[in-house]
Amino acid sequence: MNSILKSMILSVLTVAVLSTVGIAVVSAQDSAPADVKGDLYLDPMAFLTVDKSAGDLPLTVHYQATDETRMIEGRLLLTDSQEMYLPSATVATVLKAARFWEGSLRRLTLKIGSRDFVMTGNTRLVITDQGQALLPIPVLDYAGDLWLPMTLVEKIIGPQIQERVAWDPVSRKMELGSAEYNVTGLKVERLGRSTAVHIQCTSPLGYRASSPEQGTIEIKIYGASVNAGRVVQSGRRGLVVGARSAQFSDYALITVRVDELVGHYRTYTANQGNEIVLVLEEEQVTAMPSPVPHGRANVNIDQGLVDMTHAIRVRTVVIDPGHGGHDAGAVGGQGILEKNVNLGVARELQRYLHRESDLKVVLTRDKDEYLELADRAEIANRNNGDLFISLHCNSWFNDGAKGFETFFLAPAKSDWAKSVEAAENSSGQEPGDVEFIVWELVQNRFISSSSQLAEVMQKDVCNDLDLENRGVRQAGFRVLVGAYMPAVLVEMGFLTHPDSEENLGSLSYQRNLARALGDAVLEYSRQMAATTPEEIIPADEDDNAGEDDDE
Repeated sequence: MNSILKSMILSVLTVAVLSTVGIAVVSAQDSAPADVKGDLYLDPMAFLTVDKSAGDLPLTVHYQATDETRMIEGRLLLTDSQEMYLPSATVATVLKAARFWEGSLRRLTLKIGSRDFVMTGNTRLVITDQGQALLPIPVLDYAGDLWLPMTLVEKIIGPQIQERVAWDPVSRKMELGSAEYNVTGLKVERLGRSTAVHIQCTSPLGYRASSPEQGTIEIKIYGASVNAGRVVQSGRRGLVVGARSAQFSDYALITVRVDELVGHYRTYTANQGNEIVLVLEEEQVTAMPSPVPHGRANVNIDQGLVDMTHAIRVRTVVIDPGHGGHDAGAVGGQGILEKNVNLGVARELQRYLHRESDLKVVLTRDKDEYLELADRAEIANRNNGDLFISLHCNSWFNDGAKGFETFFLAPAKSDWAKSVEAAENSSGQEPGDVEFIVWELVQNRFISSSSQLAEVMQKDVCNDLDLENRGVRQAGFRVLVGAYMPAVLVEMGFLTHPDSEENLGSLSYQRNLARALGDAVLEYSRQMAATTPEEIIPADEDDNAGEDDDE
């Protein structure tokens, strides 16, 4: 087979793959409608127009480790957008990467250490060692090179190579290896037959602990930027064999390897929430070691983490069908309205939980009416809710976007989370800094439970219905602010995806979705009930370890 034929076959395969994942291959010279302007992440048409008159702009790169500074050049290539683009040759120089170019496919592989990043000109898909990533704007095939958006460098490449990349568009300065970490250290302390692992943070952060396999405990910290060089334990100390940390786009993962004698563990926060403490407890010598360490009250971690700081008995579930009345929410291509889907699923979920449990189920609205976002949380509080679940449907300009995702309340950390947050907050007042101070006093005591509920719901629903798993994320949803209970917002699917719209508009699918959501609620309820009040030590009495009192 000659080289020309090979190139033709590879080109066809590439187009087929991109079509399969729903990525529109757009031309950088295509024009957007003249009246489409606005924020990059809220204006899906912004990436269609290239400003051919864009000139080079000087940028500063500062290497934190060596205090070295160098000058490079970039361009604001997209019309009406402030997204900075860099030539791939410049990115390779700055990050000490190797480039492998396939000219016939317009495809580039950046190799940085052991990590590969594969991208094709005029598409938004980036293939990495950790899977596929979809950019809000495309890589541009322009002026003889592929030009990479700063978003790609800062949000995808940096976290995956565990290199902090911080871009300031005002000063046009890029910090590499910046010291702006909020997870800054790890200390291991021996306590007789127990061992405590102290993870130091600069501010309170949501987290969830689990034990995925024998001898390993993982702590997932949401919204964290970890100093991997300091959050590490290289040798054995007490019941800890070793610990390491890794940075991901929306969270950090602390992996602790423990001695085979560890039979139980528990977590809590101290130092006003700025420290996450993992306590490892040695199994009694008369008992057989458990195959996987488990939490307080002999709860196997496969059933999920029990929030030991605040015991939760699930008796009342408040379900919030998003939007309503004049606020229709997202609208599908066939005219399916989000507000109707949300209400339909909420009613089916209420019926399912009444049939399968003795839980009290309250709907914030049971008809097509408009409610202010703040009123929805107040309804939950007035009914003494134990869980608050806000149901929504997603939308995106690309009809290939699909899947299920769950959010809990915290300031948004990713551009996608910010775009969803802005869409869902559009019908009410967006939470500001003052309201998030209130949230730290109110909702922060439930952030561990909220993230756990989100994890359970995300996993169970995706598995039950074989949905694309878009993951658990955090964002500042106005509807969740003020709910005095674990609270999540669920995006059940994309009305802009033809198959998803057809499903979401179907009564039988709404019932299946309600059943999957209900089973997740019941599973979470069982996890909470597995720890009885007699087995819980109040936070202010727990080993007198200086644990934070949230009152």
